[in-house]
Amino acid sequence: MTKKRNICIPAAGLLASEVLLSSLRLLFAVPAQAAGTPVQQYAAEILAAECGGQTMQEWVDQTLTSRVGMSSPDWYAMALSGNGSADLSGYANALTDYLAHENVVNASSRERLALALTACSQSIPAVCTEILDSSAEGNGIMSRIFGLHLLNNGVKSQKYTNSQLAAELIAMQAPDGGWSIQGTRGDTDVTAMTLQALAPYRAEPEVSAAVQSGIDFLADTQLPSGAYQSYGAENPESTAQVWIALCCLGIDPLTDTRFQENGNTLLDGILQFRTVSGQYAHMRGGSANTMATVQVFTALTAADMQQNGKGSFYLFHGAAPKWQRQTVTAPPVQTQTAPPGSSSAQQNTVTSARITGSAQQPAVTGTSGSQRANSGSSTESAAETGSTDDTAASGRSSVTRSSTQETETTAEPAPVSSGTARTTAPAQPVRKDGEKYPYRIPLTAAAGVLCGGAAVFFLIRRQKSPKTYLTIAGTFCVLTALIWVIKVESPAQFYTAEQHTGGGTVTMEIRCDVIRGLPGSEQYPEDGIIMPLTEFSIEPDENALTLLYDAVKAYQLQIEVDGVSGDVVETAYVRGIASLYEFDFGDLSGWTYTVNGERPSVGCGSCTLHDGDVVAWIYTIDL
Repeated sequence: MTKKRNICIPAAGLLASEVLLSSLRLLFAVPAQAAGTPVQQYAAEILAAECGGQTMQEWVDQTLTSRVGMSSPDWYAMALSGNGSADLSGYANALTDYLAHENVVNASSRERLALALTACSQSIPAVCTEILDSSAEGNGIMSRIFGLHLLNNGVKSQKYTNSQLAAELIAMQAPDGGWSIQGTRGDTDVTAMTLQALAPYRAEPEVSAAVQSGIDFLADTQLPSGAYQSYGAENPESTAQVWIALCCLGIDPLTDTRFQENGNTLLDGILQFRTVSGQYAHMRGGSANTMATVQVFTALTAADMQQNGKGSFYLFHGAAPKWQRQTVTAPPVQTQTAPPGSSSAQQNTVTSARITGSAQQPAVTGTSGSQRANSGSSTESAAETGSTDDTAASGRSSVTRSSTQETETTAEPAPVSSGTARTTAPAQPVRKDGEKYPYRIPLTAAAGVLCGGAAVFFLIRRQKSPKTYLTIAGTFCVLTALIWVIKVESPAQFYTAEQHTGGGTVTMEIRCDVIRGLPGSEQYPEDGIIMPLTEFSIEPDENALTLLYDAVKAYQLQIEVDGVSGDVVETAYVRGIASLYEFDFGDLSGWTYTVNGERPSVGCGSCTLHDGDVVAWIYTIDL
């Protein structure tokens, strides 16, 4: 009987495994001849993890539909439209109802919803034209990218042609061949997304040179791991966007040697972020992240479509756009190269910080309130790291509901006047660690008394084992290390300004001009100035995050930062300043920063400042 049982158990396990694999292949409609390809296997893993105990159709009809209006369900719907493995009519109905009843304030978000609706519908709904005509130039480069995608899929427009939006995108190309939201240096994510929209016209004379320069930019910026980075942080979202772009351009990066570094492909780079569940984290070793997972899934779908001749990811239902050559030269598009600055009312005044109680306090509502709960899901790819987490995970809605009429604003901060006057603040005494962390010495003494008492106790008991006293000594060392390494500050201590010297001076401002006039912006400064242009003294090699901390201390502003562990700040990500958070004004909204008008290629914790730098923290709805 024992031998029979030893034989039957493995057989049963093998049978169950085969049934499970067969079910997955049927469930995800994987062709038999390609069932073993890595791309399809990893895509099936993601769907299995996302569906949980549901069938895929149940997941679409119930889970995705219940989350309509957030970004990740739209990307899943577009991907499933590409591989044709689900009925998306229910999701299309939910999108139609959502657009009819909700006021989506962000132009790019409206276009994304329209693009998802186009992917899920056999015929193009009229609302897609309305959204295209009202949004294609509403949010800078991103609204033009999504607007061109809509035109590429046959959405009619009374205002735009594909050649017009393509020309405007090409006019925004940076000297290094990439594209970015602002500045003169290309950004990986924005470059990839621009190429995705331009891909159908890559053979056109007006487009081909710009596309080739963009491809060269992406080839030059690949990391040795095969992945890509944004704001200095290697991440799967940026890598996925590049993969989608290359597939749309007919390039297979798994075989093209231009996109292999040290023998590593984009797939190798992405797999660094794979979790045990088959989903993907934003950082290596992190937990599953909603946005990272869905973007990897879209890249895997785009690769499967490209490898198996199923069409291009962003051309739904066999769309084949034709180039509409312009007969009139498009108006030039002004690129955003000037350093962000201040309004005319403040161009002649720079206030001085590093002082306690003398800084003029801007009118900001809720700056002393508690920070919002962390979503538990990393979103560093938003502003500083190139990608954002799904708004469902963060608990903040991606739209603002309002019965008032929607107002679009694309105002950019004015450049800083060269004649700006600067004043010098009185010096503040430098606080020593003993003043900042007064609990350390008493707690260390208490730990010594506790451990010393334990040693005396065992001596009285005539315990002679060396291990006992070594354990007591080790405990004391551990407790002492924890006391001196962990930094605990009260709000009053945190908001005490400190004097920094030796590195010169820089100026910085914090602004949210872009949300002026939008529903929900009433609680923020009417002029968009959270902190006016202010001069700070810095230490040698001070980074932009430390400067931001000094600014919020001087102005008593609330701040929430993720990715900081002790003195390790390289992965820092600023979620919110002055109670204004990422996603508050759409799923592309959040905080970004510039130094001398350029978006640095590293995160704020790794960006070293120098004497004379001009730093701006700017809230944007067009990340």
